[in-house]
Amino acid sequence: MTGAPPADPSPRTLGESLAALAAQVADLRGQIQAINDRLDRAGLRGGLNLAARFEDLAQTVTGALDAAAPRGPAAPSWIGLDRDTYHAQLADLRRWADTVLRQHYGGYELRECWPSHIQAIWELSTLASEWHRTYAGARPDLARALEFYDRWLPGTMRRITDITRGCMPQCATLRSPADWTARPRYR
Repeated sequence: MTGAPPADPSPRTLGESLAALAAQVADLRGQIQAINDRLDRAGLRGGLNLAARFEDLAQTVTGALDAAAPRGPAAPSWIGLDRDTYHAQLADLRRWADTVLRQHYGGYELRECWPSHIQAIWELSTLASEWHRTYAGARPDLARALEFYDRWLPGTMRRITDITRGCMPQCATLRSPADWTARPRYR
């Protein structure tokens, strides 16, 4: 059995459906206009490249975080230095060791031969960099100072003592004919 074909809608039904559709379209237009107004207030225009805006925002946030918590000075490096630069940096490190480390932290052993041991040079230069990072400002950070005293200073000095332990009465590096400090590539 086949059913009768649907009756054509009456003009009245068509008019009501059309009016309802027009009301929905008008409502959607109002919503779109409200969204566009909000986007305009937020600075988001039609020709805006959102990826570029997000990149700019990420750089701004990164800059603000770096400014709030600076990373401090670069870690010292002794690799690839020419002879003059090596000796200049070593002279600076000796001055720091003599004027700061030995005078203010005298409870630690620092043998006179430490400059003959590249491991000791690395350790002390890293310690000096941390000391400068901690005390460089007008108002040193207490948390950094406490970490320096509790962690960096004793650990570094313990390792340097271990490095120079065999240097009594003469430095261990002077007893070997293959003294690596005499090799130019390390200076």
